[in-house]
Amino acid sequence: MAHVITLKSGRNEMVFDLRDLLCLVDKHMGYEARRLLEELMEPDESEEYIAYLEKDADERRKHYKDVMRQLREQSEAIASLIREKEVDRKKLSAAAGAIGVLTWRELNV
Repeated sequence: MAHVITLKSGRNEMVFDLRDLLCLVDKHMGYEARRLLEELMEPDESEEYIAYLEKDADERRKHYKDVMRQLREQSEAIASLIREKEVDRKKLSAAAGAIGVLTWRELNV
């Protein structure tokens, strides 16, 4: 689709695409104005950064839920062992040790 642009001089120019408009800007305003317009039209790098941050946040959320699930499993195992008539100290120690390993890993990563 063509557009007619009337210049300050009164002359009409046909613009068919962005390249035509950039040529007019270059011709009547100079190369620096053209480069500025081209830079302003470039994709915003912050969109890529935001997408990266959102992906990172999702991965951290999944990791957090996985760690919390593991901690819950171990705490339920400890609660179950405590309810037993005879305490199996090896199993209780293993469950507590697993919690220690999980928390140490998370605090030192």
